[in-house]
Amino acid sequence: MAYDTTPARYYRRFSLWILAGVIFLLLVSLAFVRRQLAPSVINGQRPQLLAPVPPTVAPRIYLRVADPGPEGLGSTLQHFKQSIILSNALHSSLLLSSSEPYELRPYSTSKIYNGERNFSLDASKACRIQAYVSQSDRESLVQGLCEGEVWAMEIMDQVRSDMATCTSILDTDESEITNHLNGCVMGWVRDRLAPTPVHPPPSAPLTRPLTVGVHIRWGDTASVPSEDLAALEFYGSWALPNIVRVLADIRAYAHPHGIALTIAMQNADSAILGFLNEPVYTLLDSDDAFADLRALSQNDILLLGESSYGVMSHLIAPPGLTIVEGGAFRKFVNTSGFGRHVVYLDEYTPESIQRVVLPVEL
Repeated sequence: MAYDTTPARYYRRFSLWILAGVIFLLLVSLAFVRRQLAPSVINGQRPQLLAPVPPTVAPRIYLRVADPGPEGLGSTLQHFKQSIILSNALHSSLLLSSSEPYELRPYSTSKIYNGERNFSLDASKACRIQAYVSQSDRESLVQGLCEGEVWAMEIMDQVRSDMATCTSILDTDESEITNHLNGCVMGWVRDRLAPTPVHPPPSAPLTRPLTVGVHIRWGDTASVPSEDLAALEFYGSWALPNIVRVLADIRAYAHPHGIALTIAMQNADSAILGFLNEPVYTLLDSDDAFADLRALSQNDILLLGESSYGVMSHLIAPPGLTIVEGGAFRKFVNTSGFGRHVVYLDEYTPESIQRVVLPVEL
């Protein structure tokens, strides 16, 4: 396999009629792409990573060949959000390569994200994205594409033109750490990971118990619980008194149907769970991180912090409401959509719970 770093020379090998045909198709597709990119401007309510233009043949593969890193299931997404956005802009299907030794974990990042899709990689002309988008420009270009900036779309038009004859695309970047931009990749993540909802969205008036999911980050941050659990700080999830308070509000709203509570807590601690004083709940604490993630996501209301695992459960959740404690890392920015609202705890009132039955305004 040869990496192409001088794309211009290949154009001369085409006969005139092929070149004319390529130019014609590019002009038509670029005009269509520009019309499609316009709605992607972040407006605070509509997370959207545009679907690629439907090709007449199977889309080429955009292969991310860098290691996903040893982090947890939620955090690995932070290392290839740029690849998601660039592959989408290039009308390609992103494929994550399998990497040792990280794939020896209980789960495989590549298998989870690639799923059962039939990928056929044509390596006859494999091009490195780094030859067309410099490392110094990459982050700003992706940010611009995410925000629908005209200058970024114009640059991407040229990159698409330059890479028109590439049969596959390789991405070897290993430097990315992107906490935000979740609104731009939400559609892609849902397409790859979201489970089929187990029940229809709640309606007003309620006809069934509200399902509520709480993520308590503990596993990799576990410590000896202090004597004063009310003052215990959790990195990436809620303070315990706030959970108790909001669960009481949700119960009052859901009366007489009540709630069905699910708590996700790796290496669960009985003292911490006891503080919540919940007699009946489902505990998610298994060796299958992906199954637990999907089970957590399947709730009408989620109480989440900025743990990447918790954020991931929101990205794939069905219509409903997510209440967030924190926000400094901007992980939930522009992720109200797909029928799901985001409300920050700082702005929360008991009336906020009513949004669980309201459509998301676009």
